[in-house]
This record gives sequence, structure tokens and C-alpha cells, in this order.
Amino acid sequence: MATPPDPSRRAESPVRSRADEPRVPDGRGLLLALVPLSLVLFIATLDQTIVATAIPTIGRDLGDLDSAPWIATAYLLTSAVTTLIFGKLGDMHGRKWILQFSIVVFLAGSFLCGIAPSIGALIAFRALQGVGGGGLSSLVQAITGDLIPARERSRYQAYLGIVATLAIIAGPLLGGFFSDALSWRWIFYVNLPVGIAALALIALRLHLPVRRSGGRVDLAGGALVTVASTAIITATVLGGEGHGWTSGLVLGLFATGIASLVAYLRVESRAAEPITPLGLFRNQVFSISSVLFFLSTLVLFVAMLYVPAFMQAVHHYSAFDSGLFLIPLLVGLIVATAVSGQLIARTGRYRIYPIVGSVLTGAGMFVLSLITAGTPVVLLGALLVVIGAGLGFFVQVSLLAGQNAVPGEVIGIATGALNYFKTLGGAFGAAIFGAILASQLHGSTVADYVPAFQTVFFWAVPFVAVALVLALVMHEKPLSEEMIAVAAGEAEVPEY
Repeated sequence: MATPPDPSRRAESPVRSRADEPRVPDGRGLLLALVPLSLVLFIATLDQTIVATAIPTIGRDLGDLDSAPWIATAYLLTSAVTTLIFGKLGDMHGRKWILQFSIVVFLAGSFLCGIAPSIGALIAFRALQGVGGGGLSSLVQAITGDLIPARERSRYQAYLGIVATLAIIAGPLLGGFFSDALSWRWIFYVNLPVGIAALALIALRLHLPVRRSGGRVDLAGGALVTVASTAIITATVLGGEGHGWTSGLVLGLFATGIASLVAYLRVESRAAEPITPLGLFRNQVFSISSVLFFLSTLVLFVAMLYVPAFMQAVHHYSAFDSGLFLIPLLVGLIVATAVSGQLIARTGRYRIYPIVGSVLTGAGMFVLSLITAGTPVVLLGALLVVIGAGLGFFVQVSLLAGQNAVPGEVIGIATGALNYFKTLGGAFGAAIFGAILASQLHGSTVADYVPAFQTVFFWAVPFVAVALVLALVMHEKPLSEEMIAVAAGEAEVPEY
């Protein structure tokens, strides 16, 4: 049986003269390429959060409030799995047409969600939408890795990071607006014009290498990771929604997930074309980057979900008005992402940023755990700016360092794996901290809301402390200055 190559080792590049060195596409060309990629990233990220504030409205309209939370969960489940699978397919067969396929599936799912006649149909169509959505973010990030050397990539990934952040925080606001002012169905229809425009621009303007692989897709691995992801995420969601973490259903799902995960790792260790080459995790930088992506997303979801909930429960703001308190978080995150991107591109050094980011985030969450009903709104906003800045510093590096640590031929797989951990971080953050809040509020009165939220914010601090330790021990691998696709001899520099 063929032994899979170790993806933690970068292949030696052939010797070239300076005249043969690949050139980076000029700024105008890259910006033209980033326009459709940014549109794709925006709608893919938006759909992770846009339904959150609309779920009660949708449940009432379709006559099934009990099943309504599965509208969000169905998308989460399928997108987590296809993030891994489409990353592998892109490496094997070329990312452009896999991205186009993902967009088409995502748009078809969006349209069907908009016309769904029942809650069951909507959940099924959300699952279909997630199949396409899972490939969008990781493929966009992998394509960026194809086009831009790691040294310069931080600058452009900062732009994409800003787009993703805007989408994450705009999601709940737009979901509430569409539900109140128009119809919840516009939550899904809004994807169509944006996605169609992106699809047309990608077809006309994005030129990438066409890969041909004789290998076959790892169907056994795909099936096992599907079962493992579905069981673990479902157990996390159900455990946080009142079924109880020690209930037979939740424990059975966790057991199924763990058993499937063990079987998946065994299959991947022997597969000729594994979906997730285990050699990636022998790379210290990649492994730490994956955990940092998980932890940063977990803490982001804590701030994003429970600060507005605090403002609603304690200060009685409306859902839309309480969502406006996320703007300071957004400002801090955008500024830190942009600044760190420019500095990394200029210096080639990145290890300091997750260290600083962890300190800022941890300190901000600790002070946030001390807020009371009388805390001035200005102080709350300042804390959110600090927390956002901290997250911006180490979210940026998690992706950049993880991509830079692996050979170019597996960057799609690596990016898919990183995004898989990001998805798990969001799911675990929402479920675990939801369960903490529910346990604190059990049998409480209105006066007990403040200590309940203080507890939620406090328990984010240990997760940030873990991130700080990992950032301190992470090695700093020099950033590559080659374009991956060209350095591999697969294509000429794309023209725009």
C-alpha cells in the first residue's frame, strides 16, 4: 500500500535564475481578484450568523418553534464537513471550478430556503446551502494563498479578514432588520444578486492553475468525518439547549462522535489521498495555529452573542439596538487586523501578535466580567474595542502561520482544516457558554442577571490563557516570498 507523503515537509524548489523568479501580480490585479473573492467570503460568513435573530420569527411563521433552532444547526453541520472535503478537492483538481461549484450549490440552497413552505423543508435546504457554504471560506483563503506570497499575504488577508468580520457582526443586525421590515425570506434572497455577481466575475477575471490528480477521493474518510462532526456538533448543541450534558442522548452522540473520529484518524493514516493528512499535525506551527483559530472564534462568539444579550436582559434594549454594541468590537478587530497585516508584510515577523492579542483579549474579558448594571456605556464600549483588537491580532496570524507552515501542494487541505477548527470553535462557544448562562439563571430573578453574565464572561478568560501559552511556545517559521502556484511550476502568473 502506498505511503502518503509527509505534508509537513516542504518540497525542494528547482534552482532558478533571478529572471525566472515568479513575480507577484500588481496591486490592481490583486484587488480585481479580491473583489469577487470578498463577495463570496461575505455571503458565506454572513449566513453563519444572519439567521440567529430571525429564528423565533421563522418558527412562528412556519408553525414550529421547537424545531426552529435546527435552521442554524443544519448549516453548521454540513458546512463543517465540506470545508474539509472541498479543500482536498481543490488541491487535487484545481480550486477555481470547485469554488464555482460551491457557489452554485450555495445559491441554489439560498433560493430554496427563501421559498421553503415548512420548517422541515427549510432545515433540509439549509443543509444543502451549508454543503456549498462550507467550501466558500476555505477556498477563498486557499486561492489567496495561491496568488500571494506569505510575506505579502498578511496585507491582503487583512482586507479579507475585515470583510469576514463585517459579515459576522452584520449578520444578526441584518437578520433582525429583514425579519421586522420585510420578510425573513429576504435573509436568503439577499445572497442571490451578490453570489451571481461574484460567480460572473470569477469566471471572467480569476485565472488559476488547473490541477489533474490521478488519485481518488477518500470516500471512507469523508463518511467517517461526516458522522464524527455531525455527532459531536449535535451533542454540543443539544447539551447547551436543555437536554442535559449527562443525558443518554447527548452522551450517546459524544460516544458515537469519538468512536467515528478514532476510526477516521485510522483511515486517514493509511489512505493514499487522505482528506486530512495527519502529517500536518506533526508540524508544531500548524497544530498551534489550528487551536488558536478554534479558541479565537470561541471567544469571539462569547462576546458577539452575550454582550447584546446582557444589554437586552439588564438594560432592556431592543434586539437591534443591543446589536449596535458590537460596533466597538468590530472597530477594534478591524483596526488590529489591518495594522498587523501591514506590519507583518513589512517585517516578516508575526509571532508577537498572538501573544499581544491574547493578553489584550484576556484582560478585556476579565474586566468585562466585573461589569454591573451601573457600568457606563462608554466604558463597556472601550472594553469591547480592546477585546476586538486582541482578537484581531491573533485571528490574523492563525490563518497566515498555518498556511505558511505547510507545502504549497496541500494548502487547500490545510486551509480547510483550519476553517474546520474555526467552525468548531463557534459551535462550542455558543453551546458551552449558553449552558453556563442557563445554569446561572436557573431559578433566578431579574436581579440575578448581572452575576450570571459576569460568570459567562469570566469563563472566557481560561480559554484565552491557553491561547497565550500556545502563542508563547509557537515557533516562528520565516514567511515565504514565493507565489505557491508559480513556484510549483503549475502555471504562469495569473493575468487580470
